[in-house]
Amino acid sequence: MLEIGRIRLRAFNRDDLHLVECWENFHEGTLYARGQPMVFKNMDEIKKQYEEYLENEDKHRFIIELRENDKAIGFASYEDHSRDVRNATIGAFIGNKEYWNKGLGKEVTLALCEMLFFQHRYDRLSAWSSSINLRSQHVLKDIGFEHSGTSRKSGYLYGKRIDWYMYDILREEYMPERKKLLDTYITETKEYIERHCKL
Repeated sequence: MLEIGRIRLRAFNRDDLHLVECWENFHEGTLYARGQPMVFKNMDEIKKQYEEYLENEDKHRFIIELRENDKAIGFASYEDHSRDVRNATIGAFIGNKEYWNKGLGKEVTLALCEMLFFQHRYDRLSAWSSSINLRSQHVLKDIGFEHSGTSRKSGYLYGKRIDWYMYDILREEYMPERKKLLDTYITETKEYIERHCKL
């Protein structure tokens, strides 16, 4: 479990599948997250996906909870692609619209950066955003990710093909800026910074 700012990332388990069912079938959420808003998932599909996740040691998924009340509001993930370089793709999805536009996406993204760069010493992280998901793009840019590529016309929304953008950040770019980023975007509690950012 990792606690930072207003959120914690905890282990994803079978008891969470009913939450995932709601989030995977939230039309506006899937519009931004998958670029295929009419592709919904029933519980059998979600259970099958969960079993596959348990068997894949490269995929790691977490439930995002609010620290103040333990409420689950979404999930975060990373997938290890390490070969010669320690490399992973990260992702996050806040499935409860009540908590959109409150800066929580930046806290979740920073939590993943802290977990992978600071604790596990990864070399590079990447993330994807559909071309319509401006919130996601702003979050990634604010944390220091660079737009490093475009998968052209690879999504499909309402009869139109859309692009997907790839962003990435290197450990040597994140680490010198981490205290400033944490000071800027961790809004409600400073104990993490005090514990982990001492000179």
